[in-house]
Amino acid sequence: MDKHEFASNEEIQYHVTHLVDGVEYVQKTTVTQHLNSDLRTALGINPVSWPFAHEKDVFKMMNEGTLYNEVYIGHWWPSETTQGYQDFHVFDKSDDNGKWSRTVNTETDETGTYHSTWLNRVAPGTETVTSTFWIEGKKLSGPNDFDGNTSFWTTSPADVKVEWFDNGVLADTEEFTIAPIGGAYFVATPDVSKVGDKVKFQLIPASGKTVKSAWWSFDATNHLQTWNSRNIDPAFFYPRWAEGYQSPQVKITYTDGSTETVTRENYIRIISDRIPRSRFFKNIDY
Repeated sequence: MDKHEFASNEEIQYHVTHLVDGVEYVQKTTVTQHLNSDLRTALGINPVSWPFAHEKDVFKMMNEGTLYNEVYIGHWWPSETTQGYQDFHVFDKSDDNGKWSRTVNTETDETGTYHSTWLNRVAPGTETVTSTFWIEGKKLSGPNDFDGNTSFWTTSPADVKVEWFDNGVLADTEEFTIAPIGGAYFVATPDVSKVGDKVKFQLIPASGKTVKSAWWSFDATNHLQTWNSRNIDPAFFYPRWAEGYQSPQVKITYTDGSTETVTRENYIRIISDRIPRSRFFKNIDY
């Protein structure tokens, strides 16, 4: 990487070399967020694809410095497989030392495109939250060299370290920073959903701010005045005719009298019953 400072949602290009068939690999991504008196913080890893077949994947998720943890992982299979969409959603408490971890396993070839969202609650006075996403598996077939791109977003300034291991040996390390979104943000789980299923929204206020009230539209493009809620963290069931991309919006009033509007264009994708959707990572190690 030639660049080591990125804005939230700015494209990050990468180049992988010498990833031979049969190698047992590990990709370890560690994100350290630096908080400013915030009690809720979030980060996301936008879609990333690996153009090779792999199996026996182990996914490890770890947090340090948290009280409560929520992680959502979405996975689109390659379109030619017609297998559709899978997702995984976990939310639970940290231990008494502020640490949390989960490990999930799959024996199948999980080729495709992934994205994830991490939402954490922390104790007052917490200065940093460290989140680690560890993926290990065995490459079956595909190109040895390839290019790709992804991006991160975060509600707090963050340092990112990506380590790649081949057959247990550290092969490469990249470090860079991610600037925060700046202001309020919100997350939805799931962000890919069947028509008629519930989507939960959670609001992260601007740093140092407290929300007094909120007014939501669950699709500001076409249903600004009809699909609405005044709950701070609402839920919505998108109707059958809502198939496609939706652009939710929230208008926030803070206790200090200031206001803010946040829109995430084409953020929610509502899929029809014709597209398969399932849970993956069924073997969860608690």
